[in-house]
Amino acid sequence: IAPFGISIFAAVLSNKVPALIVYILTLLGTLIGLGSTQALSYLLTSLVFIAMMLIFKPKENIEYENEKLKLGKYVFLSSFLVRAATMLFGNFMVYDLLSSIMTAISAYIFYKIFANSLIVVREFGIKKAFAIEEVIGTSIILAICASSFRDISIFNFEIRTILSILVVLVLGWKNGVLVGATTGITIGTILGLINQTEPIVIASYALSGMIAGIF
Repeated sequence: IAPFGISIFAAVLSNKVPALIVYILTLLGTLIGLGSTQALSYLLTSLVFIAMMLIFKPKENIEYENEKLKLGKYVFLSSFLVRAATMLFGNFMVYDLLSSIMTAISAYIFYKIFANSLIVVREFGIKKAFAIEEVIGTSIILAICASSFRDISIFNFEIRTILSILVVLVLGWKNGVLVGATTGITIGTILGLINQTEPIVIASYALSGMIAGIF
C-alpha cells in the first residue's frame, strides 16, 4: 500500500499551491521506488481524481487557512475505484475488496495529514505559532521524505535514520516532552510501515523524543 503520491498531490491542490512539479516528482518517485505497476496505478488514480474534480466541483472553505478545497472524498473514491476495478478482470476475492478499502482509507488519512501540515512548510520563515497537529503532521512528511534515502549510507550509518532521529530530537528540544514523544511515536510508526521494521523502533524513537524534551 503506497498512498503517499495521490495524498500529497491532492493536499497541494487543496491548499491551492501549483501542483504540476509535485505531480511529476511523485510520479517519478513512485516509478523509481515502487516499480512500474504502482506507478501505473498512481497514474490511473490521479486521472480519475482529476476527472472527478472537473465533473463535481469541490467545495471551498475560505475561512479555514488549511485545506481550502475539500478533496477528501475524491481521494477516497479514486483510490478505491482504481484498485477495485482490477477485481473485474480476474477472480473476485474478499481480500482484494478489503485491500482496496484499506488503501482508500490510508490515502484519505494521509491526505488530511498533508493538507493540514503544508502550512508549516509554506510559512516556515514567518514568525508564527503552529498547532501541535500541524507540527506533527510536518514531521510525518519529513519522515516520508527521509525514507527515500534508504539505500544510502555513510560508514554503515543510514542517512534516513539520521534524518529521522534529527527531526525527533529537534522537535522534542523545541516543543517539549509531549511533542517530542508524540513525534517519536508517529515517525517510528511511519517508518515501520514503510520499511517493515521491528516494533522496538517505535519505542526507541518515542524515548528519544521524550529525552530531548526533558533536557
